[in-house]
Amino acid sequence: MGAMVGLEFWVRFRRPIYADETIRLEWLVIRVTPNEKLNGDIVELRGRIRAQDGQTAVGAKGRVLVTDRL
Repeated sequence: MGAMVGLEFWVRFRRPIYADETIRLEWLVIRVTPNEKLNGDIVELRGRIRAQDGQTAVGAKGRVLVTDRL
């Protein structure tokens, strides 16, 4: 079992999402870079939330540290 720590995130809101909408959250792993100093891997991600009509309502990028340390 490991741990994940958020390092940085960027979010862009493109359109509203209403309370009764069904949404889809998608994350894509762009790159995984081992980091010996932090004893884990830096994972770069791109994500989005798609509204019911399929349009992107929120776009995001992020970097997280994934490690075996708890």
